Amino acid sequence: MKLIKDILGNRLVQTLLFWAVSFLVLLRLFSRTGDIRMLDVIYTILFHIPMIFAVTIHAYYQIPALLSKGKYITYSLSVIALLVFTPLVYSFTFSILSDYIFPGYYFVEFYSWFEIVAFTAIYLLATSLLEFSKSWFSEQKAKARLAELEAEHKTSELKALRAQINPHFLFNSLNTIYAEAVKKSEKTPALILNLSEMLRYTVDKMEQDKVLLSEELEYLENYIQLQKERLNYPAKVNYMVNGLVEEQEIAPLLLINFVENCFKHSDLSSEDGKVNINIKVDKKKLDMRCENTPKKEDDQIEISSGQGIQNAKRRLQLVYPDSHALHIKKDPNLYAVELTLTLDV
Repeated sequence: MKLIKDILGNRLVQTLLFWAVSFLVLLRLFSRTGDIRMLDVIYTILFHIPMIFAVTIHAYYQIPALLSKGKYITYSLSVIALLVFTPLVYSFTFSILSDYIFPGYYFVEFYSWFEIVAFTAIYLLATSLLEFSKSWFSEQKAKARLAELEAEHKTSELKALRAQINPHFLFNSLNTIYAEAVKKSEKTPALILNLSEMLRYTVDKMEQDKVLLSEELEYLENYIQLQKERLNYPAKVNYMVNGLVEEQEIAPLLLINFVENCFKHSDLSSEDGKVNINIKVDKKKLDMRCENTPKKEDDQIEISSGQGIQNAKRRLQLVYPDSHALHIKKDPNLYAVELTLTLDV
C-alpha cells in the first residue's frame, strides 16, 4: 500500500497518468466512426502538443510563480496571453510540424480558433483544480504530521513533569518522617504507613491521563494528615471539601503542588498563622483555594516561581489549556492560590 502511495505521489507518474487519461478521452472523441483508426491516433497525438504546451507553462510557471505568490493581475494577464497564443501553436502543429513528424499524412485544422481557446481553458482549469487539490492534501498531511509531533511532544513533556512530582513529594515526606524518627516519636509508624499509601497511589496513577476526582482528593487528605502529624499546631490547618464528588475525573497529582507549597512556606508559629485549603465541586467545575501565612524570610522570595508551582502551571497549560484559571496573590500577611478547573465527567 505504501509503495502504491509513493508511486502515485510521484509528480512524473501523476503527469503521465493525466496525459494518458486525456489521450484516451480525446481519442474516443475524435474517432467519430466509432472505430479507432491510425489516423485518429496520430491526430490525437498532434492535438495534444498545443495542450501540453499550455498546461506545462501553466502548471510549472504561472501557478507556482504567479498565482501562489498572490500576483493575481499578472497571473490573469499571462493566462489570457496563453489562451491567445495556444491556437497559434495548434496551427503551427497541424500546418508545419505534422509534415516532419508524420510525413505522408495530410491534416487540416479541424477546430476553430474559439474552440481551441475553449479546449485550452478546460485544460488550464483542470490543471488548476489538480494543483489546488494536491496543495490542499499536502497541507492537510503537513498539519496532521505537525499535530502528531505536537501530541508526541506534549506526551513526553507531561511524562517529564509527572516524573518530577514523585521525587519532589518523596523528599519532603521523608524529611517529615525523619524529623519524627529523630525524636523517637510514636507517630513514626503511622506516618510511614501513610506515606506507603501515598506512594502506592503515585505509582499506580502517575502514568494515567485522568483519575477519579474522589481518589485525588483522598490523596490530598492523606498528605495533609501526614503534615498535620508533624506540626506543633495542627489545629491551624483546615481542609474542607464541599460539593458532590461523583464520576468527575482530573489529571493525577495536579493539585498536590499547590498544597505542598502551602506547608512549605507557611508560618504556623505566628499568632495568626494558618493553612486553609478549601475545595468546592459543582458538577463539572472545581474551585480550589489554598492560603497560608508566609514565613518572614519568604518576603523577598517569589514563591510562585518555585519548581512545584511552575510544574503545576505547565501541566495546566498542557492538560487544561482552555479550561482553567489560576490566580496567585501574595502580600506580607497572606499567600493565596485560586484555581478553577472544568472537569471531565
